[in-house]
Amino acid sequence: MTWYPVADLADFAERPVLAREAGGVALALYRLDGAVHATQALCTHAGVPLAGGEVVEGYIECPAHYGLFEIATGRAQGGPVCRDLATYPVRVEGTVIWVEVAPRGA
Repeated sequence: MTWYPVADLADFAERPVLAREAGGVALALYRLDGAVHATQALCTHAGVPLAGGEVVEGYIECPAHYGLFEIATGRAQGGPVCRDLATYPVRVEGTVIWVEVAPRGA
């Protein structure tokens, strides 16, 4: 596993969800209640980018079929989504956001 710098806290000024990449892995980053979380970028149901979704009370709502995933854990919250999202460790150093992933192909 390797840590990658993927964003700055200021990047969340316009939106609570960001699309980023680290080590060839597509990510969605969320700022929620002062904490930053990272999940896989695509919905497990329809493969739609979650960065286009809305944050609703601690959940990301998929923009395609309105399925909900708990941001902190990646857990699917019922139909139409039934598979959890992969989540990744996050740390913030100063204003830089780092995410730990296994580089694609490693």
